[in-house]
Amino acid sequence: MRERRIWPAAIAVILLLMALPAAVLLDLRDFTHQLSDRQANDISKIITDIRTFYANDVVGRILQADAHTKITATDNYRDVAGAIPIPATFSLEIGRLTSSRDNTVRYEFVSDYPFAGRPPHNLDDFQLKALASFRADPNVQTLEATEGGWSPTVRLASPIRMTAACVACHNSHPDSPKKDWKVGDVRGIQAVSVSQPLSQGSIGFHYLFAYFAAAIATGVAFIVMQWRQSRELALVNGELKEANNFLATVSLKIAKYLSPEIYKSVFSGERDVKVTAERKKLTIFFSDIVDFTATTERMQPE
Repeated sequence: MRERRIWPAAIAVILLLMALPAAVLLDLRDFTHQLSDRQANDISKIITDIRTFYANDVVGRILQADAHTKITATDNYRDVAGAIPIPATFSLEIGRLTSSRDNTVRYEFVSDYPFAGRPPHNLDDFQLKALASFRADPNVQTLEATEGGWSPTVRLASPIRMTAACVACHNSHPDSPKKDWKVGDVRGIQAVSVSQPLSQGSIGFHYLFAYFAAAIATGVAFIVMQWRQSRELALVNGELKEANNFLATVSLKIAKYLSPEIYKSVFSGERDVKVTAERKKLTIFFSDIVDFTATTERMQPE
């Protein structure tokens, strides 16, 4: 009976071990699909924002300019007729657009030398460290960091280096806070942040969660079964102990009525105790016991 109870539990454990690789592969497939789908949607939204901004604030402003308006590139392009944003302003606008959406992918363009009239950039520790690393070592091209424990965010920063056109503009612009830029200097950084909340990432592991739930249920059932068997064994052992004590008491009482040889042969198993009929040769000797001394005394003459 005990073996019949153990076999189902053993088969269930073997099936669970065989199902673990399948559950992991299915979850990895679904998680990769969901992650790729989210990132594709975020990138699509970013490209849509860039295209919309370019259509409205670049192409649209050029088309609105008349034949007498000179097309120029400036940082305050909205205040100048026919002006379009310079690359730094364009990057700032794209960063503002991506930050306004609740995306897992975001773009940032920051600098510690903003033009006068613009709000200062509040650089965090990662951004300050990236700027210091890029300016200290020109060979450093990227800097990566991971923030957050349960909802990690991967941030990748790269330097924005000054070109000849950038140097000419910044060194002559009246609102530029720095007038001695050189080609190759680090003007600022652009960073891409990818967030992966735990609540979203855990959705892709439903097969693995189901597997662990089945494993826990099987383990609990096995423990309960073992506990019930141990109770049954304890009860059986108690009954056997009482029976042994009773037999020991009876055997001690029987030993008083049997010879040691017979008692030992019976209780050691050498002789089987059965009620059977056997044929045996029996010799019977009858004899009178005569007191020859008394007879002799009577026979003596007086």
